[in-house]
Amino acid sequence: MADGVLRILPGGDGEPTGPIPPVDIVLGKHLRRLRKDRGYTQQQVVTAGGFSSVSMLSKYEKARLTLHEDKVLSLLRFYGVTDEQLTEFLEALREARDMKVWWAEYRDVVPGHAERLFSVESAACEFRSFEESVVPGLLQTAEYARAVMQAPLRQPASERFALEQKKSVERRLELRRLRQRLLEGTDPPPFYALMSENVLNKAVGGRTVMRGQLRHLYNLAENSPHVHVRILPFDAMSEAVGSPTSITLLKFPAGHGDTIVYLESYNQGGAYVSDTDSVETYMATLDWMWAAAADKERSMEMLDYYIRKFSGKG
Repeated sequence: MADGVLRILPGGDGEPTGPIPPVDIVLGKHLRRLRKDRGYTQQQVVTAGGFSSVSMLSKYEKARLTLHEDKVLSLLRFYGVTDEQLTEFLEALREARDMKVWWAEYRDVVPGHAERLFSVESAACEFRSFEESVVPGLLQTAEYARAVMQAPLRQPASERFALEQKKSVERRLELRRLRQRLLEGTDPPPFYALMSENVLNKAVGGRTVMRGQLRHLYNLAENSPHVHVRILPFDAMSEAVGSPTSITLLKFPAGHGDTIVYLESYNQGGAYVSDTDSVETYMATLDWMWAAAADKERSMEMLDYYIRKFSGKG
């Protein structure tokens, strides 16, 4: 538990009003794992005096309540955590009290369904994704991202509303750029990005914007050892009918949380999957798609073909 990002939110026992910090999610999963490792059900913990109620314990384990230090320490003692480990936990807790979620100042443009994803991304040790309609956000150019963000906006009813839309898009672009730093630095996590050929064939934002985006993908595929781009050809996509249009899978280091899957429809709300059976099902789906996709050399050839197409050279 001597993880330098541990943090307990101040406040009462109500639902958190702000974004969920990664540590709350990690800590909740850790408490759940400790309980299961000891062979306890939630009811057994409550009956033995380890916690106040089953509903409260469930919310603690899912990070749906403000986590209080005294209650967390009580649980840790109940599960047999040593005094030395408790001391490490408290030290880490104090170090992290003033930490804030990196995207907190952009809370106004973060959709509710994305809060959990943004909260845990920075702790992931591996990303895997499949996109049927658009380039993954972490790999989008600014021009392409702007076109995607503006696509669902209707013609504004007034000049004031148009200005508000413009400001919102610009803030979302700033946020996306900050997210993309996850794949930069000296030791970024590997990202396995799988896309339908349909993504390459749509001139999102116009031919010039799309050509720039495809060149960016080609450059990443050729020069970034941690970014692995694969294209699922049209004929292979016909066998993937019924799969979600967007799948994101995040793996975490041992002891830092379980694998989660985030599913999303184009420009709509998302859903999370964290139970073992469902996660394994989506992992198998991604494995199948990856095997059915073109290999690196062929994927780059496909990218080059569409670059030429949008350059008028195809």
